[in-house]
Amino acid sequence: MKSNESYLSHLNPAMKLMTHIILMVILMMIQSIFSTVAIWLYVLILGLTLGGWKGKFLGKVLLPYSIFFVLTFWMLAAFGKGETVVWKWAWFQVTEESINSGLLIAMRMLAFVTIGLLFTTTTNLYELMMSLIHQWKLSPKWAYGMMAGFRCIPMFQSDLAQLKEAHRIRGYKHSGTWKAFLRYAVPLLTQAIRRSEQMAMAMEVRGFTGEKDRTYFQKTSITLFDYLYFSMMIVIAICIAVFI
Repeated sequence: MKSNESYLSHLNPAMKLMTHIILMVILMMIQSIFSTVAIWLYVLILGLTLGGWKGKFLGKVLLPYSIFFVLTFWMLAAFGKGETVVWKWAWFQVTEESINSGLLIAMRMLAFVTIGLLFTTTTNLYELMMSLIHQWKLSPKWAYGMMAGFRCIPMFQSDLAQLKEAHRIRGYKHSGTWKAFLRYAVPLLTQAIRRSEQMAMAMEVRGFTGEKDRTYFQKTSITLFDYLYFSMMIVIAICIAVFI
């Protein structure tokens, strides 16, 4: 998880995370389609103006979720319950109530994805862990453990690509999904165990004990801009939910 060096990337990650979680909770309590769409558009505009998003990047990232949005809407609309039937064919029955329910759930899911994307694209992983330690009093054992886990994800992808290339050079052909899974899973699991042991030894050699009373190269703090961002997001979301 890397920051895109936008304006929102300079905010405190822990404060920003709390803001986005509260915003999602507000979305879960909203039963109006128009209010849900308005909050989604608000987050979208915020990402384009202050989040460093580009139209091309946004289209590339949201396209798969848009397809999932359409499928979710169709399943809820075609198989939902209701009294006012709009269209019926075979086992499909579309009603006004099912359409409203499908649009609400699908737009809520799309809004959740957009809010989460706004956080991940404007947040640095190291700064997030430091802010969780300093502002949320998270134990360094958990923070550094999660950070090491996130760091290992690109390594797993690289190891998997090397395994596939080595098997291709040796002429191995996939005879079945289960056999291919076992062929890749065993060496990846072995490599993960070996790498985790190396990380643990390296941290112990450097004197890491997981105690809270330790020195930090970088400390995070909450500024006035963090409070302004929190207030702006929550107040505008509540106003949209109440008046739209």
